[in-house]
Amino acid sequence: MHLVKWFRKNMSKLMSVFVILIMIAFIMPSVLNQLAKPRMKGPEKAMWYFNKDKKISFNDIAAASKELIAMRSLYADKFLIMQPDLRFRLLGHLLFPEAVTGALLNDEIKSTALQSQLCISPQRIDDFFRQATGRPELFWIILKAEAKNAGCSVSPEHAGNILNILIPKITDNRIDAQTAVKNTAQANGMTDDTVLASFADILSIISYARTVTDTEDVTEAQTAVLAEKEKETTSAEFVEFNNDTFIDKTSKPSEAETDAQFDKYKSYYPNIITEENPYGFGYKQEPRVAIEYMIVKFEDVKKLITAPTEEEAEEFYQQNLKRFTEKVPEDANDPNSKITEKQKSYAEVAGNIKNALLARKAGAKATKLLEDAIEEAQAGFESLNSETATVQQYQEKAIDYAGPAEKVGQQNNIKIYAGKTAPLTAEEILADRCLGALVTRAQSRIPTELVRMVFAVEQLGDEAVKLGPFEPLKPKMYVGIGPLVDTMGTIVAMARVIDTRNSTVPIITFSYEKNLPEVFEDEGQKEKTFVLKEKVQKDCRKLAAFEKAGQKANEFAELAKNKGWDEALKKFNSLYPAKDGNESQKTFAIKSWNRIGRISQMDIEIIKLSTSQSPGAENFVNQSIIHAELVDKVYSLFKSNEIQLEAVPAVVEFKPKFTCYAIKSLSRNPATIEDYEQTRQQIAYKEDYVMSQSMALELFMPDNILKRLNVKPANEPNKPAEKTKADTNAVQP
Repeated sequence: MHLVKWFRKNMSKLMSVFVILIMIAFIMPSVLNQLAKPRMKGPEKAMWYFNKDKKISFNDIAAASKELIAMRSLYADKFLIMQPDLRFRLLGHLLFPEAVTGALLNDEIKSTALQSQLCISPQRIDDFFRQATGRPELFWIILKAEAKNAGCSVSPEHAGNILNILIPKITDNRIDAQTAVKNTAQANGMTDDTVLASFADILSIISYARTVTDTEDVTEAQTAVLAEKEKETTSAEFVEFNNDTFIDKTSKPSEAETDAQFDKYKSYYPNIITEENPYGFGYKQEPRVAIEYMIVKFEDVKKLITAPTEEEAEEFYQQNLKRFTEKVPEDANDPNSKITEKQKSYAEVAGNIKNALLARKAGAKATKLLEDAIEEAQAGFESLNSETATVQQYQEKAIDYAGPAEKVGQQNNIKIYAGKTAPLTAEEILADRCLGALVTRAQSRIPTELVRMVFAVEQLGDEAVKLGPFEPLKPKMYVGIGPLVDTMGTIVAMARVIDTRNSTVPIITFSYEKNLPEVFEDEGQKEKTFVLKEKVQKDCRKLAAFEKAGQKANEFAELAKNKGWDEALKKFNSLYPAKDGNESQKTFAIKSWNRIGRISQMDIEIIKLSTSQSPGAENFVNQSIIHAELVDKVYSLFKSNEIQLEAVPAVVEFKPKFTCYAIKSLSRNPATIEDYEQTRQQIAYKEDYVMSQSMALELFMPDNILKRLNVKPANEPNKPAEKTKADTNAVQP
């Protein structure tokens, strides 16, 4: 039978089946959804347990949610976030989490840590914000209980006094505290006393936090020692003998010497100063990544766009008048007069506006060019599932940047630089003018460097950088990162990771071509290759030159002692003239330190922590450590209570810098009683502040709270089932 005729004959039956299928399709999702839900346990059933036997029910969570909504209506979230004390602000984010304010707070804490005011690592800061999501009601309940168990309580009357100050300030006197409490109570079905009690609970948690974190008592003796170290300085005159002066006089090491040097330090990372390795030798290869890039220069893009017109600039000015104001004294002749806000005229800012509009146009054009090229380079990715696709699948679908870059460049009459680097260390990337300056942004106001992004790929395993919750998402290999701009505003780029290498102990013949971008003509001569054997041989020569420097420093000191410093300088400069032949630049001259202070161990530890998640920052940390060790080495020359070093000339050998110092004079400038009196309160406050604020992060770390209070879900296998009323009333056999 013909198919069409069969359809006509059985149309009524088919329509019935069709309607039934539609009905099933309509009701089935809701049925499946209901079946998928766990059976309701009742509002009083435990959802969590804490402190072993205390339960948190659905009703408890609902009540906590209502209280937090009421507290937000009472501006408690703003009250906590606006305080300078980190304990208030962390609690504010726990109870009233918001992405925007969280990103700002994250940036501020990291900035404070970088200024050596907090002993917290960036990774730990990120841990807090990563964990502090989605559970404010739970934290509210258990933190209240913890404060109460510790005996920390604030009365509703005191809470009311705080609100009397807070509410008018936040609302610009549009509403008083009593009215705000009353309105909040009515809106949330609560009494005025309950609202005040909830605000008092917030203050009780803060009181508990202070009790726990303010336990670092700074004694008078400790303050005196800290003041002495902080205010005491040293001044010196010396002649420097470094290995650079004598390295040309050394011979190339033998194969045996080279192999011995390599074998001794092959398992050390470079530039790490330790007692076992005071020179900082090291040949172990750090993690490396290979980058494929496309780069466009702003100066080339500007040739493709039209300059902003006078009308465009004036329109921008009129639409952004608030941007172009300045604060000036009301009376120009009296700098102490009242400060007023003055509107700048268009003529004053026209040039800046045009430059900004031109930069904006250039940035948009450069981004569009790179997006066109990337779209072609990643066209094959459309067929991949981004959640499940493997690196190999991305690699197979990826098109080299060179082809699309050349095509788009020709279409727009512009040069787009494309290429692939060798696997490079973070230090090598940072040292490059192009790659080292590239950054991108996400929610954080602090830009994320390309070097952080490329070292965050999961293929590096435990050696990968952990990006923060407000930074860009962790990149995938062969997937573009960007657009990226450099900090000087000269280039726009796209990049992607195409290879990774974990840290390893290499063989002595290890070498590679770096293949760094060549974009600017005035960059100078780049170091294009890395040859490990040459580095080992150079280190051998540095050791030999350092030994020579020590010998000559001692000869110089003896000559200066017998013939005088001028005569000694004259003789040594004749023996070792300046390498560039410039007579005005003497090889040896008397240099000086003027009131050089010491670096405390706490400052060193803070520097280590603040840079712990910054690839390539090890060199900065090591330089700080080396400087601190050099100052301590000089201080060790003084005998007890000695102010002026008597045993001069003296020679100090300092291995981390491969340098010897022939010291002519050395004096110590101890802290005075006046210094101590002026700074003891500041020092004590700083010590207590750094410790208490740093401890606050651990106190309010969500995982720490849950562990501290032993919070467990009610349905854990090891947790006995909660007895029901029916179970309790059951007749026992």
